[in-house]
Amino acid sequence: MDIKPIDWEQIGGLEDVKRKLKQSIEWPLKFPQDFIRMGLTQPKGLLLYGPPGCAKTTLVRALATSCHCSFVSVSGADLFSPFVGDSEKVLSQVFRQARANTPAIVFLDEIDSILGSRSVSKTGCDVQERVLSVLLNELDGVGLKTIERRGNKSNLQGKYQELKKMKSFKKFLIKMS
Repeated sequence: MDIKPIDWEQIGGLEDVKRKLKQSIEWPLKFPQDFIRMGLTQPKGLLLYGPPGCAKTTLVRALATSCHCSFVSVSGADLFSPFVGDSEKVLSQVFRQARANTPAIVFLDEIDSILGSRSVSKTGCDVQERVLSVLLNELDGVGLKTIERRGNKSNLQGKYQELKKMKSFKKFLIKMS
């Protein structure tokens, strides 16, 4: 994916969506003391949804540029592999890379084609269900490896606080029209 920086000014229109993105993601990163002072929690996730071609990717790239965040992107086509376990491994590596380069924005393009839906009537476990399971575990912090959790007492306390924040994962839905 082309990762040239994009400024908010390069995106025409969508002022309401841009404002919501700035308020929910950019402001907590740029002004963390103000959010702490006001007792506000920083969001941990965001879901943009809308029809193809409505600038979701462009908006996320502009957000990463303005926040000076790492930008990790994966599309549905990049994720799937004919070999058992490879798709799950790729998704885990994406989150590991994002954790190593925090703050980071993880962009899952075409997430509907990646995940599908869970079904209780199915027998067996197909790749979409396994990938969904890995994604949910990564979002909850279960994906942290033992090696990543090791460290001195203060480091462990920091990881504990990070996991507590992940448990209170908040989702912001912004509809794109």
